[in-house]
Amino acid sequence: MKVLITGSSGMVGRSLKQFIPNAFTPSSKELDLTDSQLVKEYFHAHNFDYVIHLAAYVGSLHDNIENSTSYFDNNILMNTLVTKYAYESGVKNFLGILSTCIYPNSLTKFPITEDKLHLGAPHPSLMSYAYAKRSHAVQLQAYKERFNLNYNYLIPCNLFGVVSKSHEKRSHFVNDLIFKIIDAQKNENNFITLFGDGTPLRQFMLASDLARVINEYLKQDCNYSFNVAPSINLSVHEIAKIAIDECANGMMDIKYDNTKPNGQHRKDVDTSMLKKYIKNFSFTNLNEGIKSIYEHYTTN
Repeated sequence: MKVLITGSSGMVGRSLKQFIPNAFTPSSKELDLTDSQLVKEYFHAHNFDYVIHLAAYVGSLHDNIENSTSYFDNNILMNTLVTKYAYESGVKNFLGILSTCIYPNSLTKFPITEDKLHLGAPHPSLMSYAYAKRSHAVQLQAYKERFNLNYNYLIPCNLFGVVSKSHEKRSHFVNDLIFKIIDAQKNENNFITLFGDGTPLRQFMLASDLARVINEYLKQDCNYSFNVAPSINLSVHEIAKIAIDECANGMMDIKYDNTKPNGQHRKDVDTSMLKKYIKNFSFTNLNEGIKSIYEHYTTN
């Protein structure tokens, strides 16, 4: 197949390229996905069989709050244009990558199943990003039903992995946690400071694991949309303790800044469909994943 991977320089994209080495992987400098004319010309110049849309404007909770318009505008534009011109240029297969933050904040039954997507608004702190991503689910489903296409999406939990230098200051929690530990060690501090109070619950997945899921999805010719996450669901404090154990031999304290927001308290997702369609998939242990990312940054 002739495959296009957008966002190929990101955490997931770099791993996915190893599985699909012949894929087209334009950088953002080569192809601005928010430019309608450029996207249209690019798709019509190629006859792609499959589009894997990883590109997204993503970042930390704090950055989402501070720059909400950027998170909405950039993601709505990219998702809309890539999907529209994929269809118009004859692409029959499309896989979009969303996020568990798109689920309603008001849900009280966990883990969250895929059919609960539209039962309420996302958490206010991530409203712009979440609605942009949720809108892509609506768009892909519309194309799938209207034109009988293999247009689907995966909804992964929070990710961590090796990020670009420009993205380090607005990373998700686990990456930011690792950077805080490294900075504390450099400055000979015996503590780190985290936002909120440490009680929110989170599922985290190594980015390369999502790449492996996507590769299996293509190999098995799936035509479904579903959640992707390990079953483990830990508090922010528990995750921080794991990171300190793995990266600092447990010799570091944790302080919390209660003036900063916690974000959504809980959003763990059900993975019955994942287990049905991607059988016997084994996720990387959280301890091992954190240790590997820490060693990457301290070695490089």
